[in-house]
Amino acid sequence: MRPRRYLAIVRLGALLQLRDAGLVVLMTLTPLVLMPFMIPACKTMLASEGYLTATGAEQAVPGMATLFSFLSVQVIVQSFFREHTWGTWPRLRASAATAADVVLGKVTVAYAVQGAQLLVVLALGSALFGYRPAGDPAAIVAVALLFAAVLAAFGVALSLWARSEGTALSVANLVGMLAAGLGGTLCTVASFPEWARPLAKLSPAYWALDAVRAVSLDGAGLADIAPQLGALAVFLVALAALAMIRCLMGIDGRKTE
Repeated sequence: MRPRRYLAIVRLGALLQLRDAGLVVLMTLTPLVLMPFMIPACKTMLASEGYLTATGAEQAVPGMATLFSFLSVQVIVQSFFREHTWGTWPRLRASAATAADVVLGKVTVAYAVQGAQLLVVLALGSALFGYRPAGDPAAIVAVALLFAAVLAAFGVALSLWARSEGTALSVANLVGMLAAGLGGTLCTVASFPEWARPLAKLSPAYWALDAVRAVSLDGAGLADIAPQLGALAVFLVALAALAMIRCLMGIDGRKTE
């Protein structure tokens, strides 16, 4: 990988995102609109689990932020496939930039978008709805950054493996909604049926929200959530490996719909 070529791809990707930022803005504002409707129900759920002083924001704010981070994966998918629509992908591949330069440059932009969107929603949710973690806020930032990396890797792997944009978007939305719901973004996992609770651990959202819950409600710090961070790292490595395998096989030949 050549740094100058890689940085050129990053600059191009960032410029394209800034010129077409409507979906990212929508995915940032919509959870903030939904949070006040979720907070009363979340307060009741947390009280039933013994958190009598909880306001409900401890579940609603990170839950909505996580849900819409999953839905924002479609931004990554579109960023890959619109290169084909605009005819810029063949020119990128015909340039001096290697496949590694192209993919890593786009991965960097995808991660920056995911991380910024998630952190902005958490920050605004905290300011607007009184979300105040009992533990170390830096631990929540660490969870958010690692979770954003998992979602970026998911979006990139999906974009590289899918044969068409329509298929990639459908899978991104379907898997995103399923994984987010299963992970406890809409209600606490403790409120799930008994048989469904073990399934929640199959979603990276579960581990992210479990870590945030420990910090928000139990006063945990970074060292206390090491197991959850480790689980997220496993998801990240697996998804990054899928993307790497596709790169080694060749990354051309996708279609738009």
